[in-house]
Amino acid sequence: MEFFEAFIVLFATAIVGSLFGSFINVVAIRAHENSSIMGRSHCMHCKAKLHPRHLVPIFSWLVQRGKCAMCGKPISAQYPLVELAAALLAVISVARFMPEMAWGWVGFEFFFMLSLLIFVVMDMRWMELPLELMVGVGIVFSVWHMTLQSLAGASTISILWSHASGFAIVALFFMFQYVVSGKRWIGAGDIWLGGVLGAVLGWPLVGIAIYFSYIFGGGIALLLLLSKKIKPGMRIPFAPALISGTLAALWWGPGVLAWISHAIS
Repeated sequence: MEFFEAFIVLFATAIVGSLFGSFINVVAIRAHENSSIMGRSHCMHCKAKLHPRHLVPIFSWLVQRGKCAMCGKPISAQYPLVELAAALLAVISVARFMPEMAWGWVGFEFFFMLSLLIFVVMDMRWMELPLELMVGVGIVFSVWHMTLQSLAGASTISILWSHASGFAIVALFFMFQYVVSGKRWIGAGDIWLGGVLGAVLGWPLVGIAIYFSYIFGGGIALLLLLSKKIKPGMRIPFAPALISGTLAALWWGPGVLAWISHAIS
């Protein structure tokens, strides 16, 4: 694929990704409000219905200088940041499989990462992780991932064992921390999210994800402590670290596992 063709493909991918990011904002907010996603978008302050020109991802927020066009109240930076994150995830998902474009894997990675973005938003903004949504994501994407592995030639027994053990190991590991710490280290939602990630990624890939999660989470917690943004003992959202570790495992996990296998052989 020529450079110009690749640029056009990735640019179009970014636009599509930002549109999905706008939808992710709607899902996260309405899941928090426990309301339907079918109604029209509206201003969170004055409740005025938004028109298409107000809903162009990233661009509308910049043109309106982060304010509602009707009432002038501030619009959260969450909206353009999530749209930008979704655009970047879409570009990465496609670029990783160019030029062959294995669409099954592209779709799996992008929509899985997009779904996880919902939990990042909800945990960072409200410290909520909706159980029903997590279970739905776990079922859909574990089946999708197992199907892709089966089509690639992996045995059914090894696939089922990998994903079942991934779920069990992570869920039990987090449950142990939850009980031992008296609910201080992690929340109940983190147990379910960890189990979902284990079911989708399978073992040992989810082990790489957890390893990266604690590196990212520990590093962020240290920076927040040093900058006095948090105090010792204060709870911080763990889902962003978990999901960052999951992305790292998807992108670099096979290489890490290959290196480990070579090192111990």
